[in-house]
Amino acid sequence: MSIGGVIVKQTRMRNAIVTSVGMLLGLSGTPSLSDDVVPVRAVDTADVKEVDIGNTSAKRGDETAIYLIRLQDAPLATYNGGIQGLEATSAQSTQSEKLDAKSAPALAYRSYLAGRHRILESAIRSTVGRPVKVVHEYFYANNGMAVWLTTEEAEKIRKLPGVAFVQKDRKQELHTDAGPTWIGAPDIWTGGAFPASQGEGIIVGIIDTGINPSNPSFADIGGDGYDHTNPWGAGNYVGVCDSADPSFDATFPCNDKLIGARGYDTGDSNGADPRDSNGHGSHTASTAAGNHVDAEVVAPTIVVPATISGVAPHANIIAYAACCSLSGLTSAIDDAIADGVDVINYSIGSSGASDVWNDFDTVGFRNARAAGIFVATSAGNDGPGARTVGSPADAPWLTAVGASTHDRVFLASLTSMSGGDMTSPVDLVGQSLTSGYGPAPIVHAKNYAGNDPLCLNPYPAGTWTNEIVVCDRGENARVDKSANVAAGGAKGFVLANTAAQGESVNMDPHSIPAVHLGVSSGNLLRTWLDSGTGHMATLSGTTKVVDNAFADIMAGFSSRGSNRALPVIIKPDVAAPGVGIVAAVGIDDPLPAAWGAISGTSMASPHVAGAGALLKALHPDWTPAEMQSALMTTAVTMGVRKEDAATPADPFDMGSGVVDLGAVAANTVGLVLDETETNYIAADPVIGGDPKQLNLASFANNVCAGGCSWTRTLKSITGTTIDWTASVVNPPGWKLSVLPSDFSVMPGMTQTITVTAQASALPAGSWSFGQVILTPSSGSVQAFP
Repeated sequence: MSIGGVIVKQTRMRNAIVTSVGMLLGLSGTPSLSDDVVPVRAVDTADVKEVDIGNTSAKRGDETAIYLIRLQDAPLATYNGGIQGLEATSAQSTQSEKLDAKSAPALAYRSYLAGRHRILESAIRSTVGRPVKVVHEYFYANNGMAVWLTTEEAEKIRKLPGVAFVQKDRKQELHTDAGPTWIGAPDIWTGGAFPASQGEGIIVGIIDTGINPSNPSFADIGGDGYDHTNPWGAGNYVGVCDSADPSFDATFPCNDKLIGARGYDTGDSNGADPRDSNGHGSHTASTAAGNHVDAEVVAPTIVVPATISGVAPHANIIAYAACCSLSGLTSAIDDAIADGVDVINYSIGSSGASDVWNDFDTVGFRNARAAGIFVATSAGNDGPGARTVGSPADAPWLTAVGASTHDRVFLASLTSMSGGDMTSPVDLVGQSLTSGYGPAPIVHAKNYAGNDPLCLNPYPAGTWTNEIVVCDRGENARVDKSANVAAGGAKGFVLANTAAQGESVNMDPHSIPAVHLGVSSGNLLRTWLDSGTGHMATLSGTTKVVDNAFADIMAGFSSRGSNRALPVIIKPDVAAPGVGIVAAVGIDDPLPAAWGAISGTSMASPHVAGAGALLKALHPDWTPAEMQSALMTTAVTMGVRKEDAATPADPFDMGSGVVDLGAVAANTVGLVLDETETNYIAADPVIGGDPKQLNLASFANNVCAGGCSWTRTLKSITGTTIDWTASVVNPPGWKLSVLPSDFSVMPGMTQTITVTAQASALPAGSWSFGQVILTPSSGSVQAFP
């Protein structure tokens, strides 16, 4: 069954001049962590929580686990020379755009590191008095290995000469139709001030659950007729498609689009097979760089047509099926650097804060940036409570992405209500991805078996006879609730938010006709159902609607700042569409479908990874830090709202704002900010560093009672000298200033500015948001949170 017609499309008006975003200021404290956690997945797949990975040795009775061991020698990504006979390999030292892992110096240094690994392996055997199993070896992003050890053995290994850090393995969490258009990708696809690009020649690495290689989103020839070119030459692949690789699988169908796939035996069901049985990796890959395709989303009760593509639909893809052990993910980061990817999407993380300068994934991604790779990561799905951005999104060298809505929704309504002892509500509008049903009796689940308004467990058969059943949102998965009432005989379902979830609703593919209502409509419905008897209603079924009014609302589940690991670094960095995103699904999807709709910051991150691929195509000389700064300082803030769809969002919700590629396409971005690996390392507070002085496109300080300041160095990327004027918006209680307030920058030259805040009138323990705006004589306004 297909949905109803499309209702008027309105073109979003994006100004060439972008509004500013707030600067953050805190006084000797930050808000506390909220307990409000909103379920977000539009499929009933439980997120993997962070747990230690271990087993018990039958011989010794000692509990063993995988431990990651980092050695003191630099990995290839950051080796700047210093060892006799071994030339530097880092991109900085070789003055290259990215690490060349196949160069003679790189091969020689890798061989040296391999020898050091064998020495370490021998030392471990001698120390623990038994053979040890090496699970992974790391050369590029980290230098070291992962081995099985007991806790006592790991403590001994920490003390060995040459060992820098030891970390126990753990599990991480898995944290497009209208999305690419909403962030302005077609402005680059069709060409503005630059030749048109859809990411041709750019390699996007997807570190996730794998990929569905047979999905049309990853075919050699896309739905627009584009025939991909393998940048390594036809037939040259990596991983399971490389006949010289030990993991070679002749049945895995690589092509000129999908030029490689690697799997890692992380203890999950797939083993080392990169085929995606989960669907998460295929979804993120197609959102970042999937082909133009005419898709059909097959839900249990409806079929929805959708024309979709990735943000960089002509880019090449390599899939790394490493979810979700830290040891396997670290190996995938290593391989992505060695394979020469330009961009990585990492829609994975932990709900906890990072040990930023030690964790293997955060350090690995810092070194990936040094190797010239732009990395986007999901902020996390633990919002809307404060201080919920997780790891590794809290690290300053990663582009952390929050989730917002775009302009396409699948609306559904509860209509034709009658009965009860009070006036019946008029149409209650929400979202779903189902057919319609009714008229039929409508009841609240709280009045039936177990008196459970949340519908936590399957109901006994015969509890209902074809009624529409209302459940309150909370605790269990949304689609589990509809399945539970269907088990009891319900033929329709209403999911009603409570105050904890506000107005944030989702277009879930429920197993029976349904609608998801926000708290306002939910309260009206519950009050009406509590009055009298004989209540009747009809579920309208889904209608696709495209309207600007639905866009730029921060998702209730999207994790928020401030940053627990580093309060002086704003996170998330930006926001992008992450609600109801239509993209490819895995090989084992229970429905006969190639595409599905999922919500999460996991879906927002690949929009920004795809944006990074387009930037790399247009500006191959930009560093990853410069790319991030361009996205941040041109992001949209005007009209972006919190999850209540009314309150203006602040930088703890959206970072710098919703990504907008329009200014980049028009070549009106005038300033970028860069930062070096050396400065990232030196910023570690443990060694006396100051993270707030990193050259980032944002300002924050959580201790500013007596005033505080920041310095930033801006580089001109224009072809002519541009005059700039700095201005500020001072919120109540404090005052901002920028020096110099007026300056000119010649092409390729830099300008240092100092931003000062006087905040003595702010109450202790509070955060406040101001604005710093740089206005050019020609080009786009750029703003800094």
